[in-house]
Amino acid sequence: MDSITNAVPAAAPAPVTPPRARVRTFANTLAGALASKAVWLVAAAALAVELAFGARYGYDRDELYFLASGHHLALGGVDQPELTPLLARLDALVTGNTLLGLRALPALLFAAMVLLTAAMARNLGADRRGQLIAALATACCSDYLGTFHELTTTTPDFLCWTVTLLLVTKLLRGDNPRWWLAIGGAAGIGLTAKWNIGFLLAGLLLGFACSPTARPLLRSRYLAYGALLCAVLAAPDFVWQARHGWPNFAVFSQLQTDAWTNRAMFWPNQILYTSIVEVPLWIAGAAWALRSTRYRALGIATVTVICLQFVLGGKPYYPDASYTFLFAAGATALFPAEPDPTARRTRWLRRRIAVYGIAGVVSCVVGSLPVLPASALARFPVQKINYDLGEQIGWPTQVKLLATVWNSLPSSERSHTALIASNYGEAGAVDRYGSALGLPQAYSGDNNFWFWGPPPADDTTAVVISDAKANTIAKVPAVLSREFSHVTKVAVYHNGLAVSDDEEGAVIYVATGLRTSWATAWPAFRIFA
Repeated sequence: MDSITNAVPAAAPAPVTPPRARVRTFANTLAGALASKAVWLVAAAALAVELAFGARYGYDRDELYFLASGHHLALGGVDQPELTPLLARLDALVTGNTLLGLRALPALLFAAMVLLTAAMARNLGADRRGQLIAALATACCSDYLGTFHELTTTTPDFLCWTVTLLLVTKLLRGDNPRWWLAIGGAAGIGLTAKWNIGFLLAGLLLGFACSPTARPLLRSRYLAYGALLCAVLAAPDFVWQARHGWPNFAVFSQLQTDAWTNRAMFWPNQILYTSIVEVPLWIAGAAWALRSTRYRALGIATVTVICLQFVLGGKPYYPDASYTFLFAAGATALFPAEPDPTARRTRWLRRRIAVYGIAGVVSCVVGSLPVLPASALARFPVQKINYDLGEQIGWPTQVKLLATVWNSLPSSERSHTALIASNYGEAGAVDRYGSALGLPQAYSGDNNFWFWGPPPADDTTAVVISDAKANTIAKVPAVLSREFSHVTKVAVYHNGLAVSDDEEGAVIYVATGLRTSWATAWPAFRIFA
């Protein structure tokens, strides 16, 4: 008996795949997922739709802010890390500082996300039909259509979530712990755009810890290497925050004032943002992933992230990049590459996707993109789905009104007058359009603009524009009355379309006789929100 036992050869160690071979394997996997012409057509259509409506209205206030921030590049910022201002600056240099040029970058990233979701579906085991469904779901998702219409922090954030989720499917599919390095790199880049991806990382750790098949991967030294790479990439913003008193926490504190409103709207918005047509798909994806032995960790992670944002009162769109995985998982449940004995159970879902798909696509495009004339926003409730549509109108008109007030001052007085805006959108609009109208640079106490101030010491008069929200939160009229001898309300801005947005009804003041100095008065103008 012993001789027989001794004759059994020991199991050969698993062959180690060379790094170049691993890269080629991943490239082949990605190429295989994108071999379908239909998937490429979906990505091209998504790009074309975004570009077709890219310059229909105007800049969003955040885009104006990031264009201004691109001229003040730093290691970090009050309300966002350094990546988005850097992208805005590079984009403006390459495209000649045009609106459509700025919108081309997020449109390209959107097309990339469509392709990456299809690749994710292939990794999970979907056939070509499933990969096409995953691509279509991503391309027709209301939130993604609206998000990738603009260049904001959410744009690279969502893309980095998608890349990270794709890499995790590769890690779980092949059990090769070296993928932790790539995951750490993708997450680290995501942290340079927005801290939001930290919730995904926490969800992944929980998912791996709760999944018996994935738990051994947590013991790999490559996880530590990936975490170190992630920390190195994210470090500049954290260093900046530490050196400036962690202003981001003041922003978080202000955002928490809307926590209960966010909770009340959270689940209805999950339906609106993904579109009601796609709800059965991502629910099926969550169920499939939680039942899966191999991919349960990702199911736990994505469901946890969505529920956690609800509990914390985060904005409803914060976890929405998770749906790329849930779309891919749902598509895999519908169309697995290998026969599934439970496939009949999903026939009802296939029929509904086919019947309601076209109607869902049309409603998503109309609600997410500036399809309607701007004058129609006051009559149709599309801002209930995408409030930012109203935030893209009226900036040139507002700057012209400011120029009218500015030019009404005596020339001798203008040489000692500062132009102050209550929020970064107003200040960014002056920076973008004001020079052609003879306006000087704008100063503001809002977020990063506060660090770029105050106005010159010999400016004892100020033209100040203040939106209604700033008047409520920062009490701008009271601040002006305290810091200046005379404050006069001289104009009220209206967009002329009866569209309700944050700038409708903004008030313009002329304040004269600065009581102290700007060094003393400037802290009173600070708004971190």
